[in-house]
Amino acid sequence: MSADGTVETIIADWDHNDLDRTCRTQATSNEFYWDEDAMVWPGHGSVTMAEALSPMSAAMRSAFKESYISFMEEASYSQISYKTQLQNLSFVLKSYPTTSFDLPWMSNAVKSDQFRRLRVMHHSFLDHLGCRYDGSVSEEALRLLLLTKASHSQFANVLSDDPKKSWLTDEEYESLLRTVWDNYESNTACTQVTLLRLLSMQYARRPRQFAHLKIGDLLPPGAPDNSFNEWVLNFPGVKDINAERGFRDSKFEPHPLPDHLLQLVNLQIREVKTLFESSLGFEINDHDLKNLPLFCSDLRLIEAVNFIQNHYKLDVTANLHHELFHLRPALIKECLCWRSLSPNLIQRVGRNQNTKRPVPPVSHRTGRTLVVSSIRMRHTRARQLARKGMPRHILSHWLGHTSEDAIKHYYNDPAEQARMINESMAPALAPLAMAFTGNLIETVEEASLAHDSSKRVEMARSGELLNVGHCGKYSFCSLTTIPIPCYRCKYFEPLVDAPHTEVLNALNQRQNAESQNIKIGGQRRLILPIDLTADIKAVESCIARCEARKAEREDEE
Repeated sequence: MSADGTVETIIADWDHNDLDRTCRTQATSNEFYWDEDAMVWPGHGSVTMAEALSPMSAAMRSAFKESYISFMEEASYSQISYKTQLQNLSFVLKSYPTTSFDLPWMSNAVKSDQFRRLRVMHHSFLDHLGCRYDGSVSEEALRLLLLTKASHSQFANVLSDDPKKSWLTDEEYESLLRTVWDNYESNTACTQVTLLRLLSMQYARRPRQFAHLKIGDLLPPGAPDNSFNEWVLNFPGVKDINAERGFRDSKFEPHPLPDHLLQLVNLQIREVKTLFESSLGFEINDHDLKNLPLFCSDLRLIEAVNFIQNHYKLDVTANLHHELFHLRPALIKECLCWRSLSPNLIQRVGRNQNTKRPVPPVSHRTGRTLVVSSIRMRHTRARQLARKGMPRHILSHWLGHTSEDAIKHYYNDPAEQARMINESMAPALAPLAMAFTGNLIETVEEASLAHDSSKRVEMARSGELLNVGHCGKYSFCSLTTIPIPCYRCKYFEPLVDAPHTEVLNALNQRQNAESQNIKIGGQRRLILPIDLTADIKAVESCIARCEARKAEREDEE
């Protein structure tokens, strides 16, 4: 037919517009597929379901796998969430084999704490499966899952004083910091390992956030995304509700960089650039440099190139921004927990691999090697900032939380609350705590135990003993440094006319000796200096009471 609307012309136009229909599918970094009975995430591992699915019929196994692919294609959850769910399903299915997801199976499945914690995601998938394949999931099973309560969350470590789980003390934190720098200066730890640990101690970000960092996330002053007048490291967010689905698609969390960390970051950037140029064989320009990962290794680079070229059929030079170049979060977690010397930039055996494994310092609380983890560092930094007075909503933003409810696991510090209450009440309570609380007596005969000469409280002066009062306690007194502690004892009965001022002068002289600088021949005890403030206040209170009594006597006369 002619070009004025004939069938041939129309068909030709359609053919021309559809020439690319059978081109090779352009795979993305989020591609996933079943390899027999194993779900594979290229470059990110796999989950084997062979044993879990073995009791099911071939049709049921096929339905399960097809449904899970379509479930993931909806992209309602992050990749790590899908992987965690599939691992949990595999565990439960192996524990309670079944041919379908019926009520008896669900009754057993909800016994698992992890299954209940993932109940919303499990319900979404099983409902998805049941809608696509009749008879695969019973309504009763879905109803039971929907009505099941989540497992009780474990006792928050931040509320605990467990020296292996909760926050680090100031002594532990400082000791760990010294060890990190000592390892770097002695070449025991490389720049990458040192930078990861210091960034964790400074900003308490999660391993996945470190893994997702790119060189371009280092922002100079005046950059479009930098509202600070200084260098900033823009951490990619994770765990954002309704935001984090794939690679670097959550909100970013900018944090100013101090000079010592900026120097290490710039050194790390130079080392990463050298690694890529030597491995790929071409020079990296400034634009591509910003797309490279801040943390990488030669092994990860080789693995990424293999996947990009052979699996995705893509040009490496045009895909330097690919997620596969970034270190796996699990490897960074091992580094932050001090369980591994990695990740060095060069990991292959025989290529400058340092075999000496550094270890964290010993905890002064346990006498054992300090237990370090990214979650403990979040607890520690949150506690440190809270004690500096950072408001709750600001601390929540600093930690990267989208809800203030999430911060209760970090900010709720009963010990800190008690300290703050103590500080606010101290001005009012201190005089009461240090005040003299005994009963004044005019003569020895007025003492409760006047007949007992052993109850006399005396002070030595120039070779003689001066009676300053009596002890009214019937039982044995364990205070051996008489008479000083007596002034703070409710059983002490001081004589109104005793030389209490001399006791005060002696106390002040001793306190001055304790407070002086350390020097040879001084009176200061070097091991445990004494604080006599409370005793001095108590004696002063006693003197004031005695002076008031003397004034009363004068008025009576």
